[in-house]
Amino acid sequence: MRSFDKIVATDVDGTLFGSSRTVSEVNLRTLRKLHEEGICTVLATGRSIWSFTNLAGPDFPVDYLVFSCGAGIMDWPKKEVIYKTGIDASGIQCIKSYLNGLNADYCIHDAIPQNHCFFPYRSGSLNPDFEKRVATYLPFEKKVDDIIFATQILAIFPGSDHQQLISDADKALSGFRVIRSTSPVDNASLWMEIFQKGVSKAAGIARIAEQFNIPRENIMAVGNDYNDVDMLDWAGQGFITANSPDDLKKKYINVPSNNEDGFTKAVEKWLRR
Repeated sequence: MRSFDKIVATDVDGTLFGSSRTVSEVNLRTLRKLHEEGICTVLATGRSIWSFTNLAGPDFPVDYLVFSCGAGIMDWPKKEVIYKTGIDASGIQCIKSYLNGLNADYCIHDAIPQNHCFFPYRSGSLNPDFEKRVATYLPFEKKVDDIIFATQILAIFPGSDHQQLISDADKALSGFRVIRSTSPVDNASLWMEIFQKGVSKAAGIARIAEQFNIPRENIMAVGNDYNDVDMLDWAGQGFITANSPDDLKKKYINVPSNNEDGFTKAVEKWLRR
């Protein structure tokens, strides 16, 4: 049975992976070295299991995958989902009603592990980022809205000035978890991801830490966007890459960008602490 006394957690897109959506040999060597030293490696991503596997392949050198922003956890070497949650039918209707009132474009994602499958709702307004996102997963688009238990609902809003929108959603949907992130498609639009209450990357990492009785001071996290804030605040030390929004760079330890092996630099800093 594996045993760990430290955790290195990292976001995937924009942090561990470069802009070309590949991981550098330097970062791969760092992951393998951490494994050799008995340090638990956790990837915390907004991607589903299918999406991450499609990106990285099934043999990526990591111990745990906290996927869909913490809605699920997979023991990666065993390919075993050890935790999952979601939104029931009444919750789905509540969220749909709110988003329809905003005339929003959104996708309802099926239950884990089929949460790469989705049903899209279109407002009829111009929203290129939404259409590109739907086109990316076109083979998994449902033709009938028959989802009765959802992993998440993803709403996409064009533009970048949406602080009030997020604040209002937090209040109106207080029974759920609203997570803000920047679109990885056009790098500008708002992605409002709505989950069951309690879902977060930090909560997912905490479940793994509890399993091995690892204290927070023995945990580091690296990220690059707003959906990483909870884990950066929760970890013993939080690092932010240079390709992050300026307001986040003021709050956490700065490292080089995702294209300059910022993940490895963060690990080196942490191990020298």
